[in-house]
Amino acid sequence: MKPASIMVVEDERIIALDLCFKLKRLGHTVCGVAHNGEEAVRLASELHPDVILLDIILEGGMDGIDALEVIRRSHPVPALFVSACADEATRSRARAAGCSGFVHKPVDLDQLADRVRCVLELAARQ
Repeated sequence: MKPASIMVVEDERIIALDLCFKLKRLGHTVCGVAHNGEEAVRLASELHPDVILLDIILEGGMDGIDALEVIRRSHPVPALFVSACADEATRSRARAAGCSGFVHKPVDLDQLADRVRCVLELAARQ
């Protein structure tokens, strides 16, 4: 699998650092880190990442699902939600926004590798 340029959207700085470390360990490049939805929208339009990992619950007025909806209007990037929030209403809302899957917190390296690989393979087929 070719390494990907991945943007991380996570308001908990220690979790963002952990995700970056794990992604780099898997051979990917972390092209940017956003700590709220508004910053995610701005960075995605500047960086055009191959994949975005987003927390659902973010500080500020825009959650991860709202941010993905805005991002995907101009950049149809594959996205994975990384969250401990997994109720069915939230999952349905995330799928409607165009998410490609979920990674549950705490993030397991093997699960992260598998989900990113699947998203990249799916994107390559489209």
